[in-house]
Order: sequence, then C-alpha cells, then structure tokens
Amino acid sequence: MENQSVNQIAEQERELLSLFQSLEQLSLSQFDITISSQKMFDDDEYRNLVLSELYELNHPEFITIIDRSHWLYKQINQAAVYAAAPEVIAQSNSANHKKSILMMVSGLVLLILLFVVYQVMSPSTSNTPITPSVTTAPVVAVAPTPSVTPATSNINAISLPVENAQTVFSVHGSNTIGEKLAPALIEAYFTEHGITEFVWQHGINPVERSVQYVADGQVFQINLQAHGSTTAFKGLETGIADIGMSSRRVKPSEVESLRPALGDLSKVGNEHIIGLDGLAVIVNQNNPISKLSTDALANVFAGKINNWAQLGGPDLPIKLFARDVKSGTWDTFKNLVLKKFDLSLAHNATRLESSTELSTLVSQDEAAIGFIGLNYIQYNKALAISEGEGTAAIFPTRFTIGTEDYALARRLYLYTPTNASNQVKEFSQFAISSAGQAIVEKSGLISQNIKVESVYPMAEAPEIYNKYADLGKRLSLNFRFNYGDQDLDNKGKRDLDRLIEFMEENPGRRLVLMGYSDSIGAKLKNTQLSLNRAKAVEKELQARGIGVMAVEGLGEALPVANNDNESGRERNRRVEVWLL
Repeated sequence: MENQSVNQIAEQERELLSLFQSLEQLSLSQFDITISSQKMFDDDEYRNLVLSELYELNHPEFITIIDRSHWLYKQINQAAVYAAAPEVIAQSNSANHKKSILMMVSGLVLLILLFVVYQVMSPSTSNTPITPSVTTAPVVAVAPTPSVTPATSNINAISLPVENAQTVFSVHGSNTIGEKLAPALIEAYFTEHGITEFVWQHGINPVERSVQYVADGQVFQINLQAHGSTTAFKGLETGIADIGMSSRRVKPSEVESLRPALGDLSKVGNEHIIGLDGLAVIVNQNNPISKLSTDALANVFAGKINNWAQLGGPDLPIKLFARDVKSGTWDTFKNLVLKKFDLSLAHNATRLESSTELSTLVSQDEAAIGFIGLNYIQYNKALAISEGEGTAAIFPTRFTIGTEDYALARRLYLYTPTNASNQVKEFSQFAISSAGQAIVEKSGLISQNIKVESVYPMAEAPEIYNKYADLGKRLSLNFRFNYGDQDLDNKGKRDLDRLIEFMEENPGRRLVLMGYSDSIGAKLKNTQLSLNRAKAVEKELQARGIGVMAVEGLGEALPVANNDNESGRERNRRVEVWLL
C-alpha cells in the first residue's frame, strides 16, 4: 500500500512537471514570456507568482493548465500526508497516552489546590463579604453637577441626514478617483477615527455627492464632486475645493497661476500621488495578435488601420469598442494614446457606458478590440504594448504598472494648498499611507505598497543585468528623476519611506540599485549620469540606515519608453531596486 502511494505521487509529479513545461512553451510562443518549468517545480514562491501572473492574462489554455496544476499539487500534498500517516498515528498514540497520564495528575493537583484556597478564603461563620485589607478613602458627599450626555448617546439620538451640517472639506476633480476610490478612502478614514455613523447623499448630478457623519455629538459633512481633472484646479483656485483630484499632473501654467494663493502645487508637500492606473487593451481570445505599439494602437482606434490583416492577423474588418465620453478610462486612453499622435477616435467606434458590457462584447466577437481597466479583462486576451521601435512590448500587470514600465500606466494625484487645514492634510497623508494604499488596491487601482517580482535574463540586456536576474528579484517601485539632475521626483521621495519600511520588515535582505538614463547626449555621459542617480538613491538610503550591496549604471540600456518626447525620457530616467 505504501509503495502504491509513493508510485502515485511520482506519477502525479511527472504530470505536474509536464504541465509546467507546456506552460513554458505556450508562454514563449503566445506572449514572448520566458519562464522556467523546472524552477516552478522546485520553488513554491516562484511557482505561485508565475501562475498568478499567467492566470491574469485570461488565456483559455493557461487557465486549463493552471487549474489542473493546482489540483495536482493539492493531490500530491494529500498523498504525501497519507503516506506518512502510520508513523504519525503511532507517534500521536504514544503522545496521547503520556498526555492522558499527565492530565490526570494535573487534575488531582488542581483539586487539592482549590480545596486549600477555599479553606483559607472562606469565612468560618456566615456569608458576610470579605473586607479588603487595603484601607479605602472615606466617602465624601459631593454636590450634584449638571449631567453630560456621552457622545454615543447623541449619535443614537441624531437622525442623518440633517439640513445644516458643518462642511469639513470639499474634494473636486477626476472621475477616475472620485467614482470609487475617493468614497472608499473617506470611509476608511472614518473607520480609522472610530466614526461609524455616516450616510451618503447623491446630488442632482450623479458625479456629485456628500457624506454626513457624527463626531463628538455634532454632524459634519464632506463634499465630493467628480467632474474631471481640470475642475480640480479650478475648484482650488476659486476656493470651492479644498482638495483637488487629478489623473494627470498639474501643468506648469497652473502651478504659476495658482502659486500666489495656494503655494507651489508641484512640491512634495502639496502633491500627493495616491496610486497608479493602467489600461488593458483587449482582443478576443482567438485573435492571434499578441502585441501592438502605441503608434499602431492609435491608428487602429483612429480608423487608419481597419483590418486585422494589416497587423499580421486574419482578414477581418476591425470592430472598435470604446468607453463613453464621461468615462475616466476613456480620458486615460485619449491622453496616453490618441493625443500623443494628434489623432481622434474613429466615428464608427461603439461607445459603451459599462466596462463589463464592453468586455463581454469583445469576448463574443473575433474581430473586436477595446480598452478597459485591469479588473475587466475577464474572458479576453490582454495585449502587450510597446512604445515603439527599440522598446520591449510589456503586458499589463499590477507589477508592470507599479513600476510604471507599462506604456499605458499613469499616476493619480491629490493636490492640497500649502495653507490647507489640518483635516485636509491628515486625510491626504492617510491616502498615501500603507492603510490608504490597501484601499487603493481594493478599489481595483494599483497601490504603491511594495511587491516582489521574479526577473529573467534577456538577450538584449547587459551582462550585469542578467547576472542579477539569476540571483535576485525586483521590487515594484522605480525611482525617477527630474530632467537633467539627480533630484528625485515627488513619488520617489515618498517611495524612500516605503522602501525603508519594507526593509525593516525583511531584515537580512540586501539591495542592488540599477540606474538608467534617457538617450539624449553622449552615451558615456549618460552611463555616468545613470550611475550618479543610483548613487544618489544609495546615499538617501544610507542616511536612513539602509545599506546597499551594489550600485550599477546601465545608461541608455533597456528603454521602457521612446526618447523622442519628454514624458518618455522621464520614464527612462529611473533607478530599479533589486532584492537579494
């Protein structure tokens, strides 16, 4: 029987390795992703990470193989337990026998002790209470004072909503933030302050709402309006908003015009990056196309490329599906793709209000293409997107959006004036804290809490890169810099604190910093600049007690964006953080 169990485990392990080998071949042929089947078989952490990432691609063959792998792995573990059962039972019986004897002895001792205590503590005459031996202060008569009703009683007495609640602050701006994330952050902020009594009210316009709550026996309210990012800065300028929500960074012209009244909104104390957002470009699972450049993508949605055969696919007219004009998803796509090439959406595109409906329609039509938030990929295939020639096509995952390597990733912001109230500053700090970032993750956006990702050697990568790819893993943050200098941008300044917290929670691990540059200027100078930037991060970490094992400058290597525009150059000026 024991030999039969061992043989069964061995057979299941062979099937599991075979499945991993199938995944390895399929990943390479379908998506140009390189994974190691043997490492998946040997390393639990690596296997779970790879299976999780592949499952997000929603490819039917991946899903079938991964589901079977999970089942096999469970069977192997159970069989291993059963195989060891006789020895475990024998040990358990022996231990239980000893335990029974010990419990009997302990019980007798306990009964004796209880009896002794009872004899000492119990009075010999009556049931008169025992008087404590400690001398107590005499009771002094005090004149009655006016009673104060506890706040909790007021809470129970107040029926929300009321007409004249006191406004604490108002939040205006981006619909991407204001639709789900901002309300969730406000409610979590309430929870952190022990506020349990609150009610939301919707205005005449669906993007306008307010929440009333009770604190210290009084009713307060927070107003929320999500008409778009531009209204964030208009609201701050006119004073009707205390916090501005934006899915784009404040423009230099806005910084200058608002500076006299609000302070410099581009500074780290006023600009709060609360998360990241990324769009997935989806096609039907049967579509053989696996990647596109942003240039080709823009031409597809502008109608200039209108047949899949023009992209190497089947001879089918392309059917375009896009979100409606009020959607934050549409706003992101328009700004990151179409506006970049001075193009507009084709008139024959089908516009949809519902993300779920768009995803369903693409899954039912082999000629379809659409764009959607990561949570709505469902039964479709997400395409890898490149910035163009010389840049790698990258799939949308929480990690690649977190590092901002993915072409269709963007930052989400809260802006507050320098002279903002304490409540406004406290809420903004909560939004970027670990607790606030957990809410960002739950809302379907990408948090800035640090994650760990395996890295693979690449043929086009420098030798030193591939050396560390074999030894370590990457963290889900990149430090980025202002143009031409070694000053960290505002996200980088906040990420320093996150990295320090991460290292304190992972003692004994070592860091490697890899610096990169854009391609503007001499190659040798850029290599030195990339090294200097990595050393600047090292200096900041060392000043906070975090040691760095190695610092590398890779210059112009491995660009993640085009260098022919400023936004692309900003993304290429980065320092990657690796963990050994």
